[in-house]
Amino acid sequence: MSIAWECRDQADQAEIYYNQPLRAKVRRLEDENMTLKRLLRENGISWQGRSKSSQMSNGRVTRSSSRIKYRPLPHIPVEIQLRIMSFALTSPYPIVDPLCKVKPEHLLVREKAKSYQIAIHFLATCKAYYAEGTKFLWTNNSFVFTTPEALRNFAEVPLHYRQKIKDVNFRIIAKFYDDEERIHKISRRHHPDLKKAILLTVHKRPKENTLARRGFRAYGWYQLTDFLTALLPPFDPSRALSNNGASIKDLTPLPRLLPALEKLRIDFVNFGEDMFNSPPAQLHEIASHQLGCTLNEVTLTGLPSDDSGLRTSGELSGLLKDEGLLIDHAPTMVALKNGIRSLGCDAIKCNYSSKVVRAMRTIVGHHHHDDIHAHVFGIECPPAPKDEGEPPYSIYHSCRTIWKKVPVRLDDSDERKWELFDRMSGLPWDDVEDEVTMLDFFGEDDEALVCDNCGEIHPGAIPPVELLDLYDDF
Repeated sequence: MSIAWECRDQADQAEIYYNQPLRAKVRRLEDENMTLKRLLRENGISWQGRSKSSQMSNGRVTRSSSRIKYRPLPHIPVEIQLRIMSFALTSPYPIVDPLCKVKPEHLLVREKAKSYQIAIHFLATCKAYYAEGTKFLWTNNSFVFTTPEALRNFAEVPLHYRQKIKDVNFRIIAKFYDDEERIHKISRRHHPDLKKAILLTVHKRPKENTLARRGFRAYGWYQLTDFLTALLPPFDPSRALSNNGASIKDLTPLPRLLPALEKLRIDFVNFGEDMFNSPPAQLHEIASHQLGCTLNEVTLTGLPSDDSGLRTSGELSGLLKDEGLLIDHAPTMVALKNGIRSLGCDAIKCNYSSKVVRAMRTIVGHHHHDDIHAHVFGIECPPAPKDEGEPPYSIYHSCRTIWKKVPVRLDDSDERKWELFDRMSGLPWDDVEDEVTMLDFFGEDDEALVCDNCGEIHPGAIPPVELLDLYDDF
């Protein structure tokens, strides 16, 4: 299978740029409309059209004819009204690309068949319903973004609503381009549910008489970088005016797009094995620096198991705080010509790999056993908070281990279970128990090894550096 060169397609970028001025024009027209309405109200002129009941045959409008008689509605307590509104504006399914027109090819079959089942017209009833309903709309629902542009448009939502969102889902669908008539497929080994190879949707591009890269190209890792870049602080004109002329000491950093984000799930769609080059250097800059140490949990599905996928997983671990949880799962969906097909798990519980990153740093600081890349720069980054609840008893729990709650399945279920992890390797204890307990009784007299970190005797005691080097040679 040929490897696709990473690119941002010029035709797609031109279309995005073309659509952007349209939204700015709509905002200008809305502001002009509101200004005209305000002028009419100030001069006692109604801007609403005349109702049919007020139109008389002779053209005269009398006091009696201008009154529209309605039956009085029954009074409902405010608390019940708010409960009804909260229920009506809460969708049982994630909302895909809010504030944007959704592309059908980015939707699952069940997402096309089911509506969000929310009474959005509540917001147009009155100002009070609009104020309360908007709060329910943005805080009671979960969101899925399928394009970086949809995520950037989310900045239109006021900050006091965005700062209450704690988890979000990115659906990154790889796009392919070619200037030759060739067929490209994803192997059926991509997932056990696939009975045959999947034909990729390739966008045809003409051959240009330039030095631009030609041939088979993809918008994959650059798309991931664009998604993460959209999480950076959006432009705030009010802050820009207040900061104009202020000293550096008086400046405050702008809040990110989702300031309270704790969990991020990224579904990689059609990222076949041996199809992509290594991710660009910008991914490290955005994941480990600009957004580094900000999340408690990152779930990745569909990453290829080749070198490019492993490197991408390592770069995205930079998003996590110390003791953060990284989950890597097989593909859960594949993109076809007319939509997305779901690839489910047949087992009762999902089989995935999980890892806790930089867990030794929180108990001993910068440790010589910690092989996870991270930048500190003198900034205090608090670790991920402990999970709620009481973990079960285990004889292996010590300074070397940490309990984390992991999901049982990665579908819509919120069920979780306790799992014990090794702080040094970050892997589940059951996977490394035999290896890490190998030195518990080392020497001729079989004396128990004292932990070099806590000074106590426990399973998997951390050996001193010289003994660990000996173990590595062995």
